[in-house]
Order: sequence, then C-alpha cells, then structure tokens
Amino acid sequence: MLAEEPNQDLGELIQIALDVAGSLDPREVIARILERGTHAVQADRATLSSLVDDHVVIEATYGQAGELTWVGQRYSLDYFAGQPLVQKAIDTLQPTFGGRLAADKAAPEFRQALANVRHVAVVPLVHGTRAVGMLVFSRYEDRPFTAADLAALTLLGTISGLALRNARLFEEGKAARERADEAAARLRAAAEAAEDVASQVQLDAVLRRLLQRAGASVDADGTSLARLEGAEMVIESTPTGELVGTRWPLMPKVLAGVARGNAVELTAGEYTGAPEGLESVVQPYRRFLVAPLAVGGETIGLLAMGRKTDEPFDPAAVQSLQQFSTLGALLLRNARLIAQAQVAEQAKSEFMSIAVHELRAPLTVTSGYLGMALEGAFGDLPPSLKDVLATALRKTEEAKLLADELLAVARMEGKVLTPNPEAISVMGVLQDAVARARPRAALVKATITIEPGDDSTALADRAMVGTILDNLLNNALTYTDHAPTIRIRAGLDAGQLAITVTDDGIGITPADQPRIFERFARGTDRITREKPGSGLGLYLSRGLAEQMGGSLKLQASQPGEGSTFVLRLPPTAP
Repeated sequence: MLAEEPNQDLGELIQIALDVAGSLDPREVIARILERGTHAVQADRATLSSLVDDHVVIEATYGQAGELTWVGQRYSLDYFAGQPLVQKAIDTLQPTFGGRLAADKAAPEFRQALANVRHVAVVPLVHGTRAVGMLVFSRYEDRPFTAADLAALTLLGTISGLALRNARLFEEGKAARERADEAAARLRAAAEAAEDVASQVQLDAVLRRLLQRAGASVDADGTSLARLEGAEMVIESTPTGELVGTRWPLMPKVLAGVARGNAVELTAGEYTGAPEGLESVVQPYRRFLVAPLAVGGETIGLLAMGRKTDEPFDPAAVQSLQQFSTLGALLLRNARLIAQAQVAEQAKSEFMSIAVHELRAPLTVTSGYLGMALEGAFGDLPPSLKDVLATALRKTEEAKLLADELLAVARMEGKVLTPNPEAISVMGVLQDAVARARPRAALVKATITIEPGDDSTALADRAMVGTILDNLLNNALTYTDHAPTIRIRAGLDAGQLAITVTDDGIGITPADQPRIFERFARGTDRITREKPGSGLGLYLSRGLAEQMGGSLKLQASQPGEGSTFVLRLPPTAP
C-alpha cells in the first residue's frame, strides 16, 4: 500500500497534482482526478460528485479497467441523511473510512453497484473552508482503508478540490466573457439599427426602417407597427400598406405584457379568435411576438412580428429587440412630433396665404378709391381732408406692402414659391437694385456705391435675388440716424459668388444678432422700435437665399458703426 512507501507516495502525489492542474477543462480535470486517484489509493472504483448549493451532482465514475462513465444526475443533499459516513466527511472536511454504504438508503439506480462494495473511503474536495465536492473510493475485496491511507487521501482531496474549483472558476469566467460578448454584440446591433432608423426624418420612412430592423433582428417573416389606444391597436404601418388605419382589439395576455413593458410570445394555438377581417393576415403564421415601444413609461406603439414556422423566438434575439425598441420608441416619437409640426406648419402657411389674399383685396380697393379722391375724381376736396386722405393712402400702401411680405413668406414656407434658376449677371442685378432704391435714397440723402469687383454670373432666380437686395438696401436706408453711406461689392469667395452689403447705420446689438433672421424679429434698441417694419424682411431673404442653394448671413455689426451682410449664390458651371 501507499503508506508502506512514503517517498514513492509523495512523488506520485506530486505527479497527480501536476497532472490534475494541467487542464482548466472541468470534464478533463474530473477524468484525471478519478483515473489518477483510483490507481494512487489502489481502489476498484471511484466516484466524483460536485456540491452545488443544496444539491449534489454525481459527475462521473471510474473503474480499474479504465471505463469512465459520465452520470450527471442531481440529488438533494438530504439524500445523504441515510449515509452517515458521507455526511461525516462533508461536516468534518476530513476523509472518513468504513465498510459498505447503506445500499437500501441509496437511490434505486445505485443499489446494485453498492451491493458489491466491501470498503469505502469518502474524501471531501475542500476549497477554503467548505467542501466543493467529494470522492468516494470503493474496494470490492476485504481490504479496508486504514489510517496509513489518511495522509495520501487528505492531500489528494486538497489537490483535487483546488483543481476542480479552478476549473469551475475558469469555466464560469469563460461563460461570463461569452455572455458579455453576446450582450455587447446585441447592443452594437441595437445601436446600428437605431442609427439606421435615425438617418430618416419623415415619419413613413422611420416606420419602414423600424419594421425592417425589428423583423430582421428576430428573424420574423411578417411585421406590423400599431399605435396603442386603450385596449385596442390602430395599425400604423405594414410592409405592403395593408390594413393601415384599421383598429383591432388586443388579447388580455398581450395587454398584460405591455403593461409590464415586456415582449409577449404567442403560439398559433394561443392566438385564437382573431377578429373578423384579420384571419387571412394571421393565418400564415405559427408564432407571434408583440413588443411594446415605450418612452418615459408611456407605450407609444406595438411591434407585432410573425413567424411561419412553429419555432420559438430566440430569447437573446428578443432581448436585443427590446434594447432596440427603447431607442426605436424615442425615434418614433420624435418622427411623429416632426410630422405633427410639419402638418401644423403647412396648415399655418395655407391659412396665412388665404388670409393675406382676403386682406389684400379690400386694401387694393381702398387704395384705389383714395388715390382717385386725391386726384380730384370726386371733385375738389378741402385741404384738411386732402391731408387726412393722403395719410390714409400712405398707411394703406404700408398695409399692402406688409400683406405682400406675408404672402411671400406663406408661399415660401408652403413650398409654392420655388426658384427658377438661370445665369444672371451679378453686376446687372446690383445695378437694377440700386436704381430701384435711388428715389428712396434721395429722400434721406444716402450714398450708394457699387465697388469694383468680379462681373461673374450666378445660377439663381433673378426676382428672388432682387427681393433680397431690396430688403438689404431698404434696411440700410431705414435704420440710420444720419445720411447713410452704403457700399456693395461682388466677388468669388470659397467657390461661391459673394455679394457684400455694408452700411454705416445704427448697427445691431450683440443681444439682437442671434435672432435677426427669425420671423417678426426686430431690434430692441430705441431707434429700431421707432422705425416702421414687420420683422419679416431678413427672414424672407434668408429663406429665398437657401432655396436657391445659397445663404445670407450677418458678417459683422457694431452698435453705432453699421452692419455687413453677405449673400452667397452658386456660380454658373465653368
């Protein structure tokens, strides 16, 4: 026996330790423990079990003939209540020896094997201060284990416990890394899907991308997206457009899952009693998955997916879908808000256009009659009445100009006012604008100079460019407290034609500069407030410039020192 040759025992145990520790695969470690341990203690059979929480898992058995049998059966630790020898080893963390185990207390599948056993040694596999498993060595001959075997068995238990624990930890770490990699991959996929959806702005495009990405993420054959309204859903989008706008009741199971924020999976058998009109849509599918789209605790939509085969949806794919759904819900809500804003903006522009048309007609009539009266068409008028009518005519004309601006803004915002680009001479449009401004400039004794520059051609709408220049020159002539000087220059800059308009007027305060291109925005200084104006000129001018593929920006301005605006237009092709 081993105890008779201690030096040889030590060398063999060291070899066992090196051999067992040479692998981190739990099954390989178990096989080596059983094989080397059986031969080391001269047993006929060895069985290794793992202790997991309050259960024992009988892993494998090994015999002298070299046969290794993997068992894998799981039992409660109460199973050892009838085996005092085993219970003592677990409680004391020390090897215990004895005769045969109580076969009548063992599980039926082990009773025949235990009937042949004459002597056993139970060795706890110890890690730290607890048993992580145990080895049961059996001898079929009347050759008992003795105290001489204790040192070898104790060392074998410690070596085996450490090796098995290390292998288990390595396996758990590997599994954790794989789960982390899978989770990261799912997050990347969800982020990529959300980025794809986020590349769209229009609601119908967002809905289409949501359906495509959701269906692909869970390998679905059919998809639809609906709004949740109480206990009903209103179908908002399908790949073919079928049933869009129709309303259907939801199953209680789906409602319960949605209330918890969870995806609900249904088999064809569970999805019974489809509402009339929906049977033909539901019939091709054998599995269904309904996932809520929720933002801030509010369910704003339902993704419904169908699979034609009766195969469960992959739980990992469903989890990835739920991660994507969180981002998708936010994108869907934003797209809906944008769509609502666009509808409201369109309605507002249409209303403004109609209202201005209705306003302009009586103003034109009033202006005409006032002009006729002042010209004597209705007889001579007293001087005092002439002054009153002249003031009324002037205010009527101002109202007409405001109506014209409002109409232009409404047409621009409603996409009715579209550019008609052509090759135009920049110097030509500048000269035309100065000619139109000359009568007004003479009234305020202004000086307008076109400085030498490139006489290039721009690809733009002549009338729109004229409107922009008229607005810039009108502002320069209006917002001043002295006879103004205005300089205009044109030239190529960064691949575009740049028209620069500089004045020496009252300038724009730093606080007002960020908002001067907004609708109805006017300066807050005293002089600006005293001047007439609608606050639409720069807003309209910038919009027209952008429609032509150009831009209008405030380059510089200082209170009391004037302002410089730059209009950029695309050049004609070389």
